[in-house]
Amino acid sequence: MRTGYYARVPAAATGPRAEASERVREAITAATVRIVAREGVGAVTHRRVAAEAGVSLSSTTWHFATKGDILVAALRSTGRREVVRLTAIAERLGAADFDAEAWAEELADWVVEQVVADREQTIALYRLQMESLGRPEAQQVHREWGTNLQALGEGVLASSASSTPELDTRLVVAALDGLRLGVLSADEQSHEWLRPAVVRLLSSLLH
Repeated sequence: MRTGYYARVPAAATGPRAEASERVREAITAATVRIVAREGVGAVTHRRVAAEAGVSLSSTTWHFATKGDILVAALRSTGRREVVRLTAIAERLGAADFDAEAWAEELADWVVEQVVADREQTIALYRLQMESLGRPEAQQVHREWGTNLQALGEGVLASSASSTPELDTRLVVAALDGLRLGVLSADEQSHEWLRPAVVRLLSSLLH
């Protein structure tokens, strides 16, 4: 199995002041995600984010000059979280030969986790994606995110019997996206059907 498909995270400055600054930045980003999940992108302002994050208004404007900058940072954060989570699954399953059933089970667990335990983050992710459509400043984020997911999928499928790992990766991503968005959009309270549906779908796609 190939390696090297981790989320690409730029190296940060070190030292107490840099670390404190990074904590403030992360708090602002996390607060933005919470606001977007609860109330939508329209509710995001520097003042509202500062209050939610528990930081000064000047801190938000120092780190993010515009609302667009805050939203792009929130989009990058939620996308990176997804890639890191999937990478952890890949690392856990990657020690053995490719097992379609094991992958289907793991990804089914992850999808259910996304619409239950991580529901807030997942809702924010979709709202941020829709808001950023067509915005030049967000296009690079989408490209990086897509490249990481594609590399991850192709790395996983390199040891499988797939003759078209790139296409299969796109199909898996689209299938998972559609299922979780459908559940969130319908605001379903019962998810008993979701896990077996994901297992059945991915078992077919990954063989």
